[in-house]
Amino acid sequence: MFELLIQGFASLLDPILLLLLVGAVAIGIVVGAMPGISPSLGVAIASPLTFVFDPFTGISCLLGIYIGAVFGGSIPATVIGIPGSAMAVTTVFDGYPMGRKGQAGLALGLSTISSFIGGVLASLILIVLAYPISQFALSLGPREYCAIAVLALMAVASLSGRSFLKGAIACLLGLFLATVGLDEINGQPRFTMGLPYLMGGIPFIAVIIGLFAIPEIMQRFERISHRTQPIVQVSKVLPSWPLLRRLIPAQLRSTGIGTIVGAIPGAGADVASLISYSQGRNLSKYRERFGSGEPEGIACSETANSASGVGALIPLLTLGLPGGAVTAVIIGSFMIHGLQPGPLLMRDHAPLVYQFFATTVIVNFIVLLIGLPGAKLFSRALQVKESILLPIILLICIIGAYALRNNPWDILVMLGVGVFGYYMAKAGIPRAPIVIGMTLGPIIESEIARGLLITRGNYLDFITPISAVIWAIALLPLYWPLLRLAFRRIKARPTYQNKHT
Repeated sequence: MFELLIQGFASLLDPILLLLLVGAVAIGIVVGAMPGISPSLGVAIASPLTFVFDPFTGISCLLGIYIGAVFGGSIPATVIGIPGSAMAVTTVFDGYPMGRKGQAGLALGLSTISSFIGGVLASLILIVLAYPISQFALSLGPREYCAIAVLALMAVASLSGRSFLKGAIACLLGLFLATVGLDEINGQPRFTMGLPYLMGGIPFIAVIIGLFAIPEIMQRFERISHRTQPIVQVSKVLPSWPLLRRLIPAQLRSTGIGTIVGAIPGAGADVASLISYSQGRNLSKYRERFGSGEPEGIACSETANSASGVGALIPLLTLGLPGGAVTAVIIGSFMIHGLQPGPLLMRDHAPLVYQFFATTVIVNFIVLLIGLPGAKLFSRALQVKESILLPIILLICIIGAYALRNNPWDILVMLGVGVFGYYMAKAGIPRAPIVIGMTLGPIIESEIARGLLITRGNYLDFITPISAVIWAIALLPLYWPLLRLAFRRIKARPTYQNKHT
């Protein structure tokens, strides 16, 4: 393992690759710094543009954009009080008050350093845990793996919004879209309506760009402003050593929280930052300062954000399961490059996997090296007028949808899905479960087919002791309300002694 990791770091010494990673991180920071342009949108738009590279270079660039965008959300949270994405909401609580006090540079410096610490430590956890998890996954059969995929799908439906029903509807829609095209088992066309275009299935990249980019563009056109945002001045960036030393316990704790929460499908960095911020406030000696410009609040939020971004790669690389919208896009990029994430990837392409491990570490160093001196410059990106920015983004989306297959129908699919996604957003239905359903659908279908071959079509033998436990956990959101109601009735029922007093 150590030798493979050294080889992974050595592969990153290529000057051209390093230059591409620096550019990817810079693009990611700018994407994250634009309120409303989420990391998933940035990665989705860039995904088809990376297919001109080899798998390692292309996917490494996507990781650079992803990790850079996670950090970039802290910039508008600090300088204008608007989070760049949902994961930076808690950064506003203390970052913006520090900016109002003339300490915006210090707040951005703390965000950069905390993101670096959380990302690097989470990368080390990923390196340590990936191999044993993948080895355990290799010992599982199709029946257990199918149950794990359903568990991930149910977790996404439960955690992707306030309504489990809306999340489940989105997941089912994604599963349905995954069935369009030729059946991989018997080669029969399904739901193609006689159109040759649909024989190969609905184009994944066009759906991703349509779901995440077009609705955001349409919503921002509704409230477009020709005025620039007033921003606070960014001056001193580097914090003092005594302050950094005081924040170390909070950063270590937030790294653990962020990594664990990030590895749970559907939880996401926003949940990790909220939990970390709440725990930090409860355990801090300066809890009364939280919400009024306390540096420890920024450290808790940004460390957890960065750690959860890397933590989401744990189920992706070891089990082939997406933890959220961004990792679903990255899984799609793996597949288009001819690679299937999961335990077999660790076994058959171990050097490539350790190259990705090394990339997560190096990318976080790049965030530190360009985030500290470039904080003032990146904050200026907020002054770009939306009337200029949105048409550029739309043009990039059209190019991205067309570039992969050179098929103009993909552009129409992207626009159609985008309009549908816009009305989904209006109805409060989450869009990420659709992408995750499209990713997990083929996995679930193939594992069911393999499992039935093993059991010779006997559905009762499909349940093993391990899969039974996983199925029980996976279906918990369905029967938990009934259990909770039963517990309430038992608790409210008068005891025998109360009846006779």
